[in-house]
Amino acid sequence: MGLIPKDEHEKNKVVPLFQSGDYFFHRGIEAYRKNHLHRAVKLFERAVKITSTEPVFHVQLAAVLSEVGEYERSNEILQNVLDDNETNVEECYFFMANNYAYLGLFERAERMALRYLETSPNERFSEDAKDLLELLRSEREEEDWEEFDDHEDELIAQHERACSLLRQGKLESSIELLKRIIEMHPTYWAAYNHLAEAYFRLGDEKAFEISESILEKDPGNLFTIANLAVFYTKKGKAKKAEPFIKSLQRVYPIDGDHYVKVAETLCVVGEYQLAYERLKELGRWEFELRPDLLYTFGVAMYHVGKIERAQSVFTRAADSGSKQAKRLLEKQKVEGWSEDLVCVDIWVD
Repeated sequence: MGLIPKDEHEKNKVVPLFQSGDYFFHRGIEAYRKNHLHRAVKLFERAVKITSTEPVFHVQLAAVLSEVGEYERSNEILQNVLDDNETNVEECYFFMANNYAYLGLFERAERMALRYLETSPNERFSEDAKDLLELLRSEREEEDWEEFDDHEDELIAQHERACSLLRQGKLESSIELLKRIIEMHPTYWAAYNHLAEAYFRLGDEKAFEISESILEKDPGNLFTIANLAVFYTKKGKAKKAEPFIKSLQRVYPIDGDHYVKVAETLCVVGEYQLAYERLKELGRWEFELRPDLLYTFGVAMYHVGKIERAQSVFTRAADSGSKQAKRLLEKQKVEGWSEDLVCVDIWVD
C-alpha cells in the first residue's frame, strides 16, 4: 500500500498525526464540549501555533478565551483575523461585540454588532446580534440616568415629555418643563441645550445666552457647539458660525449618538461633503433604525452630485417612516427637484 513506508528512512519523513494543527484543534473541540475550557485554550493555542494560516483555529481560540474572561486578548486575536482575511470571517464582529459588552465598552460593542448585521444580515448570529443591540441600548439608557436617585423618576419622565413636546413644536410647554429640570439639576447640560433650542425656535435671543453660558461652565460641550453652529447659520451670521463649524469638522466622536449629531449638524449647516463622508461610514442597520438619518444621508448625497442615488435613498427613507422624506417627495411631485427643496430640519418629529 502506498501509505505504508517502504523502509526506515522513508518512515522518518512521515509527519505524525499528533503534530498537525487539525489534531489539536479537534482535541480542543472535545475539551470545549466537556467544559474543560482552560485545557481547550491550550489545545487551540497548539493548533494555531502549528497551523497559523487557518482563521477558524484563531476564531475558536478567541471564542474560548472570551468564555474564560480574557476579553481583551480575544479581541486582539479577532482583529488580527479580520486584518489578515478579507472574507468569511464576519462572525469576528459579533464575537468582538460580545467582548466589548463584557468590558463595559458599550459604544464599541454596538458598532461591532451593527457591522456584523451589515455584513451578515441573515447569518447564524443575526438574531443574537439584534438581541445584543437591544440590550446595549437599554444599558446606555440606564447609564444616562444613573446619576439620578430612584425618587427622581418623575423628573426623568418630565424630561422625556419635554423632548417630545420639542419635537412636536409645543415650545412654550417644553420650556416650562425644562426650566423645572434645570432648577432641580443645575448641571444637567442636556436640559440647557434643549431649552436653548426651544428659545431659538421661538426667535428669542436667550438661546445664544444659554448656549454661551454652557460653554463657560462646560467647555467643549458637543451639543452646545452643534446648536450654535446651527443657530448662527440659520440667522445668516456665517462668520460667527464658522468657529463652531470648524470645531465640528475636527471632531470624530467614538460615541455613536455624538457621531451622528456631528454628521447631521454638518449637513444642516451646508457642509455636505463632510456630512456625506461621515454618514457613509455608517452601516445599513443604523439607517434602518433611524429613518430620518437615512434622509439626512440622502440630502448630503444629493448636494455632492449623487442625485439619482439620493432620490432612491429618499424613497427608502420615506418607506421606513421618515416624515421629512415623505414631505420632500410630495413637494417634489409639485415643484420638481431643486437644491432649495432638498434640506434637513433636525427639529421635526
